[in-house]
Amino acid sequence: MISNDNEKILTEREVCNWLGVSEPTLFRHRRDGTGPTFIQLSARRVGYRHSAVEAWLSQREQHSLLRSEADGRPRDPTRADSR
Repeated sequence: MISNDNEKILTEREVCNWLGVSEPTLFRHRRDGTGPTFIQLSARRVGYRHSAVEAWLSQREQHSLLRSEADGRPRDPTRADSR
């Protein structure tokens, strides 16, 4: 699919293949509002702008596995009160 501003509109299957996730997983992200923004093309069909998926991936980039559950900030593993 191609949009009118020359940006590629990806199908669900294309996004799933790109991300390496199943269609039900992508659906859950869409339903829960945790996935990339999408375009409702018809009652039963959605598309994703390539740039929207890229932006979503950028937001999910991590620089460390050490994250506090409470606030999402990196924890100091040398502190006794860190879990």
